[in-house]
Parts: sequence; structure tokens; C-alpha cells
Amino acid sequence: MSFLLPNADGYIFDFNGTLLWDGRENREAWDRTALRYCGRELSDAEFLSLNGRTDEETVAYLYPSAADAVKEEMIRFKEGFYKELCIKRGLGLSPGAEAVLGKLRSKGARMAIASSAPWMNMEWYIPHFSLLSYFSKERIIAGREDIPSKPDPAIFTLAMGILGTKPERTVIFEDSGSGVAAALGAGAGLVIRIKAPDAPAIRSERVKEIASFEDIRLR
Repeated sequence: MSFLLPNADGYIFDFNGTLLWDGRENREAWDRTALRYCGRELSDAEFLSLNGRTDEETVAYLYPSAADAVKEEMIRFKEGFYKELCIKRGLGLSPGAEAVLGKLRSKGARMAIASSAPWMNMEWYIPHFSLLSYFSKERIIAGREDIPSKPDPAIFTLAMGILGTKPERTVIFEDSGSGVAAALGAGAGLVIRIKAPDAPAIRSERVKEIASFEDIRLR
């Protein structure tokens, strides 16, 4: 069933799992990393609880006693393998995303990305997915070690400040439970969740769950 996107002063997008459906690639890369350095793969429950967290937090969970140099090596290994998978499988932006972004751009909408992805990944995403066609670089937020990760609302509060929008007049697009919690905590007027079929539903009057951007209609 289609959903009419309400007019808002600003629209903020999570990236991984929202604009880019890379959950399978991300999971495979973390499993390969955990197996290599910790001798085991992640359980489904672990992966779900870590989804939306930074690389540093995930590595600290997997191997808390590792030296800093080893943790940095783990992150480089994981992200290198992850990018190889994305390229090999020819990933593009998620279904319907380019159409929605293009229509919002044509209307002059204020838009930002607020992602937990490391900046080394975002530097690759920007040209690979032509993100500057839709977002100015200063409105792409990622790799911020100076703010806590989701479910803390800090990254969305920061994005709203950059856009100059009030929370109640801002729509946030997310996929993970921690991301939705962060968006709600930031006071977003509406959170649109791109929900995976097997993900638990989130019941809130301020959350609209859809299958993909193809479900969105714009005025």
C-alpha cells in the first residue's frame, strides 16, 4: 500500500539498511571478521543488537581485550571485505530511493544523511552512489567519533541543526530499531522505517513502517 509523504521542512536519511540495502553484505563481512579474529561468527541476536552501532563499538564487543592496533586492523579487514562484496554484487541505492531523492531535490527540500558508517566508507559511497547529486557534502554526517552512536539521538539532533529545522517539522528515514529509537528521541515529527520482513514491528503513532521507498508517493 502506498504512503503519501507529508510536507516537512527537512528530511534526514540513515544510509546503511535504508538508502543502501547492504544488510547481507554487512553481516557476511562481520561474520568473516569475527571468525578470523575471534574464532566464531555472530549469532542472529548479536547482529541485531549491534546493527546501527559504529565499527569501534562492534569490535570492542567482539574482542574487548584486543590492543588498539588489532582493533584497527579488524575494522580495516571488515570494511575491505565488505566493499569487495558490494562491488562484486553490483549494489545500487535501495528500490525507489533515487526516485524519492530526485523528487525531493526538485522541490528544493532540505535533506541530510545521518549515518553511523565510518567516514572511510562514506568517502567511497559518495562517488560510487553519486550522493552529491542529492546532498551537499556538509549535509552528509558520518564517522563522528565526538558524538554517541544510535540509539542516542545526538546524530539526528546535529543533522536538524545543520538543516535548520525543528524536530516536529522533520521526517527521518531509518531501518534499525536503534535508529528508530534515536529518531524518536530527537523528537522527529515522523519516522519512516524501511522494515525488513523478519524485523520486529515498532508500534508508535510517530512511526510509519513500509517495505521500501517504492511505497512512497509525493505530492
